[in-house]
Amino acid sequence: MKCNCVNIDFGSPENYAQAITVQIPDHMSDYREARLESGLSDTVSIDPCIFDEIKYLWANGIVTYGSCCGHNKAEPFVNVDESCIDTMLRMGYTQNHPDPNRKDTFKLKWI
Repeated sequence: MKCNCVNIDFGSPENYAQAITVQIPDHMSDYREARLESGLSDTVSIDPCIFDEIKYLWANGIVTYGSCCGHNKAEPFVNVDESCIDTMLRMGYTQNHPDPNRKDTFKLKWI
């Protein structure tokens, strides 16, 4: 799917207005509980053009902590739990972070 973002800045009201908000999946219960203990909700917002790929990762047991379609300004990415890095590599994903010590950020493939 192509990113349909036009003039949408990172973190802008327009960004959040177009996002899909969903419950954190059961396999990410530790993350959900940590968010609730911090006073945050048990939902996450995902850019619509990458939602199917994030669901695919979740269906394969990947724990995600953040993602962005890039809004046609940057590479689309997903951050994953350290325990999922090897699985992401086996699934053919490419690590994508300017800091070579940061191994938990991956380029999304479907956009």
